[in-house]
Amino acid sequence: MGTMAHEQTHAGVLRAGAPAATPQVILGFLAIGLPEALLGASWPAMGAGVGAPLVAVVGIAAVIAAGCAAAAIYAEPVVRRVGSGRTVDMGVALTVLALSGFSFAPHYWALLVFALPYGIGSGMLVVALNAYVAVRSANAHITWLHTTSAFGALVGHTVLGWIIANGADWRWAYRTIGLVQLALAMVLAAGTRRWHDRLSPAQIARLGETPYAQGDWRHDMRRPHAVHALMAMPAAVAVLVLLFAATSVEQTTMLWASSYMVHAGGMSIHTAGVYANLFFVGLVVGSVVAGVVALRVRDVWMVAGGIAVLIGAVALMVVPVAGLWRALTAPVLLGAGCAPIAPAVVHATPRLFGAASTPAMIGVQTAAVSMATLVSPVLFAWVERAAGSMHALPWYLLVFTVIALAAYACVLRVVRLHALGE
Repeated sequence: MGTMAHEQTHAGVLRAGAPAATPQVILGFLAIGLPEALLGASWPAMGAGVGAPLVAVVGIAAVIAAGCAAAAIYAEPVVRRVGSGRTVDMGVALTVLALSGFSFAPHYWALLVFALPYGIGSGMLVVALNAYVAVRSANAHITWLHTTSAFGALVGHTVLGWIIANGADWRWAYRTIGLVQLALAMVLAAGTRRWHDRLSPAQIARLGETPYAQGDWRHDMRRPHAVHALMAMPAAVAVLVLLFAATSVEQTTMLWASSYMVHAGGMSIHTAGVYANLFFVGLVVGSVVAGVVALRVRDVWMVAGGIAVLIGAVALMVVPVAGLWRALTAPVLLGAGCAPIAPAVVHATPRLFGAASTPAMIGVQTAAVSMATLVSPVLFAWVERAAGSMHALPWYLLVFTVIALAAYACVLRVVRLHALGE
């Protein structure tokens, strides 16, 4: 009785048996993606607007990454206390505040201030949504949900480019996306009670091979999880390295693809921006295709397929043959290769580490992704300066792809041991 009474205090969020891919979950993933690509694409205009040099974007990115990492690590107790729905509401509200603040910021320091709620809100969203769907959905469904985020990033990037190309100020792009994000926040807030954090017996049975289902899951979900204990689990470090490397490929491409096409491919700035947008097209299309494939393919092979496509994309970039076909194909393949990796890792998390540890583990994974988002694109700036050419980009991406492959091999070994019952 005491346990049931405790569960009923969460404002009705613990009702059992709800599907994962509800409209609220879909809108939540869309809210993750909408502002994701704005900073890198808008900074040339934004930096000039606030009188900041080109390199100053690193400061904003650092604040966002730090906020996201901190929120990701500490989001688990928030989810446990207030429920997934309210955590998502708070995360979207913080991103709305950040977008609005960016659009009215008069100086660079104001951008730094509003970068913090953006990072915190993003971290809360990623942890709450991924932890919610990881224990409820098939890999295909999670992949399609991540497609929503990729589509949101594509829309945000496209809207920003269209507004700036038509002579409007960059601030209007942020205000436009901010208003769309506000509308999402209002819809999500209206449906907060439709989130269901308690698993049904059928959902528990689907996780029957994990430690989570072998005990009282309601008790386990209230136990805190220390980071050092999580890192001691088999494959935990390898999974973090895999995500760090894959995110490094994704974020470095996102930030530097346009510059690479200008300085290494001889394109005009406008043309390079159009072609760089193909990376987001690859993310969306790759996620859709991966979702179909995931209906029949296990998580480990989804990751292997993504890494194989990344290797092919990088190989295409280093082929000493110029031509429009390479400029069209390489960014699409890079996006398509990145698309299945994160959803497969999210889906595998409760099966590798136990669903009771899933919110905390996804929080640590999100922190690793945040660090990759900050460190890897900035590190490439140093590599490019040392090499003296943007032609170093494909080799830089190849290094992280090989690291991802090595980490994947370690994870695969643990998966095989689990299958053998060792």
